[in-house]
Amino acid sequence: MSLMQDASSLAEPDEADEADEIIQATAEQVLAVVEQMVDLPWPEGDEWLEWRLDGLEGTTSYLMHVLPLASHSDAAAVATFIAPVAALADQRWGARHHFDASRFTDTAATPAAKYDLRSAPAALVRSLDAESAIWWRLGTDAALLVVSSVPGLQLNKAAFMVLSSSWLADEAPDEAPSALLLADLLSGEKDRIISAMWEVFATRDREILVPLARYLPKIRQATADVELGGMLASQRSNLEHVLDRLGLVSSGACLCAAYPAHQFYDPKKEEGRQHVRIVGTVPNQQQWEPDRICECCDCGARFQVEQGEYHYTWWKWRPLTAPRSGRARRRSGVKRERR
Repeated sequence: MSLMQDASSLAEPDEADEADEIIQATAEQVLAVVEQMVDLPWPEGDEWLEWRLDGLEGTTSYLMHVLPLASHSDAAAVATFIAPVAALADQRWGARHHFDASRFTDTAATPAAKYDLRSAPAALVRSLDAESAIWWRLGTDAALLVVSSVPGLQLNKAAFMVLSSSWLADEAPDEAPSALLLADLLSGEKDRIISAMWEVFATRDREILVPLARYLPKIRQATADVELGGMLASQRSNLEHVLDRLGLVSSGACLCAAYPAHQFYDPKKEEGRQHVRIVGTVPNQQQWEPDRICECCDCGARFQVEQGEYHYTWWKWRPLTAPRSGRARRRSGVKRERR
């Protein structure tokens, strides 16, 4: 199949059954299957492969692996099912990204030299009656969550799609990450704001954060009246924390000072980003997991981190030593994660 084939032809091959259906699975089960989808085989040519993982069924085309989640006449029922799935994905996979399918409309008639690869997944997103989607990085792959967004649909659909992140990422070298994030934060659009928010949450890259911090008053003003939602955890509260974090950048304080103020800083992810080192554990009789002792890679401050469970996993960071200047101890050989 040509890469420039109209990707609307990649819609689920059997759409005859229009009965209301939402898969019987928890958010944890859905994400576990999505993580396994990256290892599924690819078909040859135009054929579709059918597969089953942990009781959930899906299909694979040349472009992506597809896990249908819902096809239901009640949009609210679909939204209720998707909310904890997306919230858990934010925790497990880190920063979410916004994919605007309306921007990429090339077809098979577009000259090869001008064809934008993002047009293929964009057409599939639109075929599910959505104008945009959110996605997370899974190594070199992407997990794309598509939910119908057009009002008044007879059937509201949702699906997870796993494909190479190169089909979604904007690689234009002249667009600085801070400029793209600033545009999202000032857009007034819920999905773009939330996507940018989690990217800012996950980075300590000063090339990204310092320019954004200069626009902090304007960002606060642009986001003040936007309804951000959040079923299990308030996205408004998450945004306020991220903006306070930009305030730390302006003040010169180490960003580890933000840890005690938010419950979604996973020590393992922070260690993976080379923001902290986990240097020990302490038994905690109140929790299943021992507390972790973490040391900031920038300033050397130490924290004792409790892990607990409610409707989601949370972490409470308690300072053992006070944070200092943000760049006091960063070794030149340690690279920061770029997103």
